[in-house]
Amino acid sequence: MGKSQYERAVICFSKAITLQPQQVQLYVSQAEAYLQLCDFQSAAACYKQAWLLEPGAFKDRLAFIYYLQGQCLFDQGFFVDALEAFSKAAEVKPGCRAHKVRSLACLTALGRHTDCLKLVNDWMASEGPTSDLYILRARLHKELNKTSVCYHDVQLALALNPTCPVAGALQLQLREASEQARQRAVDKALCGELPEALCMINIALANSPEDGGLYLFRCFQPMCRP
Repeated sequence: MGKSQYERAVICFSKAITLQPQQVQLYVSQAEAYLQLCDFQSAAACYKQAWLLEPGAFKDRLAFIYYLQGQCLFDQGFFVDALEAFSKAAEVKPGCRAHKVRSLACLTALGRHTDCLKLVNDWMASEGPTSDLYILRARLHKELNKTSVCYHDVQLALALNPTCPVAGALQLQLREASEQARQRAVDKALCGELPEALCMINIALANSPEDGGLYLFRCFQPMCRP
């Protein structure tokens, strides 16, 4: 069927609904016609009406329409509108991982990392922690410059999955950042720039808080003494 045929179908179903407003299948058929026209908002409205007439039915289809709408908006760069659509999909079908993932993608695209972190924490609270979620949270903490918390989440991810390549790569990045900061601290100390050295060693510790040598280095800095 072409576009004009679906448009005519929508009109025909509207007339039929006027005559038989309690006929659930008419709303469903009209919704599917709207869907073929990529009119997601109207399709969702029809399915919502069908849901009112037949409670508990069409939940999956309505959630799918919101998800599809959100994906189309996301692909066009309308991240705020996409987030709203994915949020509606999550309300209709709670617990669906795909809806949470896409909502997270929208928040990330908008640079709303604090909101991302809240979403991940809620996700972990409702479904329990996994190595993937710890890694995701670690990346968010790193983005928010909460390096020591990032390190902690990486360790938790590795505890659950010691062979996880992503967690291993993150751990290596933290170690390298720690070593670079330590070397800069040494250079600053040798130049007599003790406050700057202390700042660098604190950065090193944030990236590698279990490195005892870094604590010793800091203790020998006069700026740390009472």
